[in-house]
Amino acid sequence: MGIKNNNLNHIVIGTDANYLHKAVVFYESLKAVYKNFILHVFCFDEVSYKAFSKLSYQNVVFYHPKEFETKALMKLKSSKERAYEYYWAINAYITKFVMDKYNPKSVTFSDCDYMFFQSPELIFDETNGADILIQPNNFSYQQVKDFIPVGYYCSSFEFFRNNKNGKKALNWWHKACMEWCSASFKDGKFGDQKYLDDWRTRFNGVREVSNPGANVAPWNIQKYDLEKRGGKILINGVWPLIYYHFHSFRINLSNYKYIVTGDRHNNYEIDRKVINLVYKPYIQKIISAIKKLKKVKEYRLYIESNPEGNYHLIKSI
Repeated sequence: MGIKNNNLNHIVIGTDANYLHKAVVFYESLKAVYKNFILHVFCFDEVSYKAFSKLSYQNVVFYHPKEFETKALMKLKSSKERAYEYYWAINAYITKFVMDKYNPKSVTFSDCDYMFFQSPELIFDETNGADILIQPNNFSYQQVKDFIPVGYYCSSFEFFRNNKNGKKALNWWHKACMEWCSASFKDGKFGDQKYLDDWRTRFNGVREVSNPGANVAPWNIQKYDLEKRGGKILINGVWPLIYYHFHSFRINLSNYKYIVTGDRHNNYEIDRKVINLVYKPYIQKIISAIKKLKKVKEYRLYIESNPEGNYHLIKSI
């Protein structure tokens, strides 16, 4: 399968050793429901790169930091106290990297803490007639207080067509994130995602994902009813769940004890039915991924020193 095959959807994710098990589940769940893709995995450390080099996955291109980290990125990294702020800041960059290197018809950036339950083709269908596709947070009533400071859109699944409109938005996003990207709230900005709030007026050809089955997450699950019917998980009895965003899920890499919403002090109300239908299958796949990764020496050594993961410090990268 050629890397420059323009009939394929090029999807970009980034991962370090701490999120590696999540990236594995992302790929394996996507591959189980969808074939028309190439996944570009940007490895932010040696451990994640070594692991991907030994997984022998199809439809995957993975990159060592030396392949994509410029002097500007190294300077940016050294300025960050928290690793995830650096990752946020370069989401646009790694997407642009693929666009520039391979010249595909489009590139989609995605967070890696997803599990796919249905094909994302249902989302890509919405790009017909659009050059840029962005994903609303769809906050529930319980979480809507977070709407203004965090942003209307979630910088977790952005589609950019390789044309004037798509490149203009992607280049602007990259430049803005290089200038400022922080987990703090400043001048109406937050991370890499508050920048998306005005894209529908700032740029042409922008559309927001309308399918309720996309980006179901801890901050919006409270407004949905889930049921399993005919082998599918349905939202409000109608919409198939495409992917769930397992934001804040945390697991001990050594003993597999987990916290459903324990990352960075988040605390979301998750119904028991949701845990049974969505989280339990994910946990099973996560544990399977960790066991598979433990066959890699570098990953085993990482776990010995970081059994609970390292969610904060840039020095761990």
